[in-house]
Amino acid sequence: MLKNGEFLEERYEILERIGSGGMSDVYKAKCHKLNRLVAIKVLKEEFSEDEGFVSRFKMEAQAAAGLSHPNIVNVYDVVDDGDMHYIVMELIEGITLKNYIAKKGMLDSREAIGIAIQIAQGMAAAHDSSIIHRDIKPQNIIISKDGKAKVADFGIARAASRQTENSYAIGSVHYIAPEQASGGVSDERSDIYSFGITLYEMVTGKVPFDGESTVAVAMAHMEQEIQPPSQINSQISAGLEAIIMKCTQKKPEDRYGSATEVINDLRHVLMKPDAQLSWTENNETKRGRGEFRKDGFRDHQEGHGENLSSWGEKRGKSSPEERERNITPDLEKLFSIGGIAGAILLLAVLLFLIAQVAGLFKVDSGLPLPTALGTSRAEETIILQENQVNIPELTGITEDVARTRLAELSLQPEITYEYSDTVREGYVMAQDAAGTVVEKESTIHITVSRGSVTEAVDALELIGKTSEEAQALLRLNDILPIIQTENSDDVEANYVIRYEINSEAGSVVLFVSAGPAVIMTTVPDISGQTEEDALQMLEDASLLPGDVGGEYNEMIPEWSVIRQIVPAGSQVPIGTEIGYVVSFGQEPAPRAEEDGLRDVYVASINEEFDLSSVIGPGSDSTQIRISIQLTQMVNGRTVTKTLLPAHSVSGDTKLSIHFDNIVGEYGVEEGNVEVVNAVTGKVLETYHLTFAHEE
Repeated sequence: MLKNGEFLEERYEILERIGSGGMSDVYKAKCHKLNRLVAIKVLKEEFSEDEGFVSRFKMEAQAAAGLSHPNIVNVYDVVDDGDMHYIVMELIEGITLKNYIAKKGMLDSREAIGIAIQIAQGMAAAHDSSIIHRDIKPQNIIISKDGKAKVADFGIARAASRQTENSYAIGSVHYIAPEQASGGVSDERSDIYSFGITLYEMVTGKVPFDGESTVAVAMAHMEQEIQPPSQINSQISAGLEAIIMKCTQKKPEDRYGSATEVINDLRHVLMKPDAQLSWTENNETKRGRGEFRKDGFRDHQEGHGENLSSWGEKRGKSSPEERERNITPDLEKLFSIGGIAGAILLLAVLLFLIAQVAGLFKVDSGLPLPTALGTSRAEETIILQENQVNIPELTGITEDVARTRLAELSLQPEITYEYSDTVREGYVMAQDAAGTVVEKESTIHITVSRGSVTEAVDALELIGKTSEEAQALLRLNDILPIIQTENSDDVEANYVIRYEINSEAGSVVLFVSAGPAVIMTTVPDISGQTEEDALQMLEDASLLPGDVGGEYNEMIPEWSVIRQIVPAGSQVPIGTEIGYVVSFGQEPAPRAEEDGLRDVYVASINEEFDLSSVIGPGSDSTQIRISIQLTQMVNGRTVTKTLLPAHSVSGDTKLSIHFDNIVGEYGVEEGNVEVVNAVTGKVLETYHLTFAHEE
């Protein structure tokens, strides 16, 4: 285990240990070369001689080092130093998604979608580089203080290739995909399954499967249906539930094909929580074949998990009789469904013919009817009730024209506005499906372009504004501000240096100045040194002398340092002032006249000091260590004498400051009595005294 203050490569200073896992320890460290904080993941000593563990540990760095994305933790360096192996990474100040869920119990749909989109964006970037994470879970997602989600720990990641085939089951069992558990092929869709389980936990506060053993949980992933999250959290939107259920299908081909598809649907349900997603359309015809119903849930699942060798357990083969019992009901259902469907089709045709003859329907021969048996294109028509109309094509026209066309058809517009770099401002960029038959007075959703987000942001002239001003302007324009700080010698702290626009996410990263870079130095130990040597040591450490005091001390040579105000070994910015106290040597005896009387300067004090006045609320439950001292200036130096040694008192104490015949320095007519916090050295109260000469 590394110690605080230890240096790696004479560059990385270990500050503290911030985490520990099965294979590694994680430390917060300071990179003195680039003057930034980093996280260092160090392989534990017991694994450093095992080539297999070392190889797997390095796999994380090799997988993630080439990835650069706002939603992925950056890897800066990979180091082999003898038997020590470690990775230097971006330090994220925040908490894991697992801890965030634990704090909140469960997340509402909008917040869950916001986090999920960021996770999926990180996954998509990795997948685009042919990297499969293989261990997506809330523990590996970090939520930073500014609300950004970052995917971490590519420790079991692997390039998408033939190497992923027949790989052993690996990953956290509560989030593992069925094909991983059974030793099958792992690809992007395996990450999507784990992502779906993570999203499930976000909105329900629990994982869908748990058990007494890892094998039991893995079996559940392969064979048991997932309980719909709405049965646990009734507030979850229908659209989000459908996405979760599609992500967590047993068969990879029934899931989303890519993280980008997931992102698109998440954004869609963020705007329209109960919208029907494109992949759920017409799925009523696919029931019984492992497909989806329109509500997004599975009707039927085929069994998985025939190969459990990686879990140390194998299933027996079914007998012919058992297979027949399993197959026959399915065939009966198939024939039953086919018979019902045929009857419905026949009934529909008969009703249509009767309606044509009886003139019950109004025919608009100018619009096409989908092709049916026994009809040609020339004969196709669409049948509308008197209170029905077709939604017109509106994309590519202005908002005003779209409103007029809808009004002519007795339809009501519902308009949302979004930025677009491809559609001109004021023009319709999306709408409810054109050609769909709806009733008059129905509400039609259209999306109108607000123009280019880049042009909108540039027009705000954010550079040179304070962070608060820039954030307020962006939010007024419905653009999400994300804050990152960086040092600058030219821009005052808290002012915007530059910005980066993410048009797709509708967000802007504001780079805000943290002021000039602070270079730290170590305070030397000057105690016991001559004042001349102490000043040289401070200069060598790029430090300045601070307030200098003095007191009589027969144990310390005259003009040597008794103590320093800032402890030796402390890390402080260069240029910091370091105060110290020097020795005046042995205290001289009082002056006396020939008749033997003492010749001194004395004063007295009788005051009361209420400590609660400086401590504030809660002073009655606070202990503070205080001392009382006399300070006087002698030949340009401060001389200190203790009147009351340091001791602990309650924070609500009314301190009696009563001293008669305080003997001061000879010839000095003024001084101060100070109440001091003995721990920090801070002066809490000062009383001025005048000394009288007595003979």
